[in-house]
Amino acid sequence: MAVKTTCLLLLLGTICLFSYSAFAEDDFKPSMKFTNSRFSAGYIDSERNGSYSAGSYYMPDARLEFNWLMSPDATVHVRMNLNNAKFTGMCCFYVELRNLAANISPSLKDSAFNPSICLGQFKMDFGEENFSNDPTNGVLISNSAANIAGMDEGLNINQVLPKETLGFPARWSLSFHNGNTTAAGGDNTQSKAVILKLSALPLTALYVSGSYYNSGDLGVQDAALGCGGLVTRPTNATEWTRNIWEVDLRYDIEPGSQSDHKQSRSSCCAEINSSGILPGPPAFSDSKAFVRLAYGKFTDDGKDRLAPVLKVTEREGSYYYLEGCYNATKKVYLGARYSFIGFDKSDMFASLNGVNANDYTRISAGPGYRLSKNTHIKAEYSVDSEKMPTGVSEPKNNQIAILFTTLFD
Repeated sequence: MAVKTTCLLLLLGTICLFSYSAFAEDDFKPSMKFTNSRFSAGYIDSERNGSYSAGSYYMPDARLEFNWLMSPDATVHVRMNLNNAKFTGMCCFYVELRNLAANISPSLKDSAFNPSICLGQFKMDFGEENFSNDPTNGVLISNSAANIAGMDEGLNINQVLPKETLGFPARWSLSFHNGNTTAAGGDNTQSKAVILKLSALPLTALYVSGSYYNSGDLGVQDAALGCGGLVTRPTNATEWTRNIWEVDLRYDIEPGSQSDHKQSRSSCCAEINSSGILPGPPAFSDSKAFVRLAYGKFTDDGKDRLAPVLKVTEREGSYYYLEGCYNATKKVYLGARYSFIGFDKSDMFASLNGVNANDYTRISAGPGYRLSKNTHIKAEYSVDSEKMPTGVSEPKNNQIAILFTTLFD
C-alpha cells in the first residue's frame, strides 16, 4: 500500500508541476520528430525446428516512433510496431518529463537531485540488452540466449549525477511497474514491481551497471520481464513472484565519440542524455573495439493457495553473455557473442526460447557493413544447443540471416 501511495503522490505532484511549466513557456512552439524509428528487412533461414524453418524474406523489426515535444521539458513518445508490414499495436506510449527540480527552482538544474520522469508504457530500465535487443541497434541480428527484456506500464524516476558529485559520472534509476501482462492493461494485484538500477563511468573506457528487479505478486498472470522467453508461472502456482539481479560491464578499446546516436534516445528508454554517460547502441559504436559482459541470477518463487495444496517447484537459474565488436574499418565491423541461460537444478526443465530445456546456449557471429552512418547491412550465423529431458532429441534450430537495417534520426 505504501508503494501505491508514493506513486500516486508523485504522479499528482508531477502533473501540477509541469502544467505550471507549460503555461510559463509562452513563446514555445511544439514540434514533432521521428527519432528512434527503425526498419530491418532481409532473408532468414533456420533448420527445421527453428523459428524460420521455411527460409523466407522477412521484415522482423520495424518501428515508427513519434516524439512530440510539448514543452522544453516534456515530450510524448509513441512507438508503433509494424513488423512484417502489419500494425500490431503501440509498444511504447509515454511522457518524459525533464528537470523536475529545476522547474521548481532554476538554481537546482545542476544539483544532485534534479530527476527526469517517464510515465506510461516503456521499456523496463533493467540491464543493458533491453535497449539493444533489435537487429538495428544491436551489433548482431539475434539476441542473447537469456535476453532479459520487457516493457510495462509504470513510472520511472532517473537522474545522471554531475561528475563533481562522486568524482565520475553516475546515474540512478527507480521504477514502479504493474509487473504482469494482463490483456486489457492495468494490474491484477495490489503489489507493484520495483526496479533499481545504478550505473557509472569510473573510467573513460569502462562502463558498469547493476540492476535489481522484484515483480511483486503476479497472481496467475505472466511476468512483464522475460528470461530467455520464459514469462509463465511455475507449474501449479496460484501466485508467484520473480526476482532478478544483473551486473554489466563494457570496456571500449580506443574509445570513440560513440557517434551522434548518444543523443538519439530518451533518458528513460535508453538512459542516454546530454551528459553522454553511456555509449550509444552497439551497432553505432565508433570505438576501435569493445567487449561487454553481463551476468545475472533469477528466482521464480510460486505458491499454491488453493485446496488441495499442490507442490510448486521453485525455479532458480543464472545467465550470462560475452559480446564483442571490432571495427576493422570505418565501414566494416565484426561482431560475436557467447550466451547461456540455465536452471540451477539438473532436473528442472521449462520453456527457454520456446524449447523445453534445462539450459540453452547460443553462439552468434557475423559481419556488418555501414552503407552510411544510419544504414547497415548485416549477416549472422547462430548455433543453438540445449540440454533436453531424457529421451527427447535436441532440436535442430541453427540459423543464418542477412538484413538491411536503418535508424531514423
